Amino acid sequence: MTIGLFCHYFRLRVRERMEYRGAFLIGLVSQGLAYAAGFTVIWVLVNRFGTLGGWVWEEIAFLYALNLMSYAIGAAFTYSQTELEGMVQKGTFDGILIRPLNPYLSLAAQQFNIGYVGHLAIAMSILIWSLGNLAIDWNVANGLFLVLAVIGASLIQAAVLTLLGAWSFTFVRATFLFGFAGTLQTFITYPITIYGATIQVILTAIVPFAFVNFYPASVLLGKEGHLFPGWIGWLTPLVGVVVFWGAYQVWMRGVNRYQGAGG
Repeated sequence: MTIGLFCHYFRLRVRERMEYRGAFLIGLVSQGLAYAAGFTVIWVLVNRFGTLGGWVWEEIAFLYALNLMSYAIGAAFTYSQTELEGMVQKGTFDGILIRPLNPYLSLAAQQFNIGYVGHLAIAMSILIWSLGNLAIDWNVANGLFLVLAVIGASLIQAAVLTLLGAWSFTFVRATFLFGFAGTLQTFITYPITIYGATIQVILTAIVPFAFVNFYPASVLLGKEGHLFPGWIGWLTPLVGVVVFWGAYQVWMRGVNRYQGAGG
């Protein structure tokens, strides 16, 4: 799939959503209010205890912004994976396969979710505010690392959705897994050092959500005292590429084993 073809699909997707501008805008506002409420709850909690795991409010807001921003970018391309269960059951996924295009890229382009622009706007606002209140030694290396870390974190978010979507090809039922992943993702709303060693290992080595925000933020903020050495945060871009590539390979293997509607 070429960039031009993807942009064509994108324009069609925008036109489709803009047919119902009112519903689209209401959705953005409701999402904004929901995230504002969640952000307020975090503020109340941190304000009550002062710090969490040695992290102050501005630092936790930075974690929140990195998580939300990377999710908005990654899910915009891959949230369509949550619909694979229904597509497999109804046989509509077969329509993706008969096109002379990579099925993964075709699905991502056709179902690109422009609704995440609201998430991205909120995340950018919180990120700018938090960075303006943090004493980070900005230089070329740190600036470049932040950009690459966001890209790597977005790939991790996309990889998790991709891997769960691939489950549909073999077991059909996959919706419950997305709920579980969403619950697990809430753990990185706060510094993972407030959890026990088992949770930290899971979030680092098994489902590497900690690389989405905690480890990159630790690098930029000079945080130490982790179960794992702080320098692993520099590996975030690499972790993102490796995890996403692995998830993509699993997804394509699932496509090759796909037997049609219902199986």
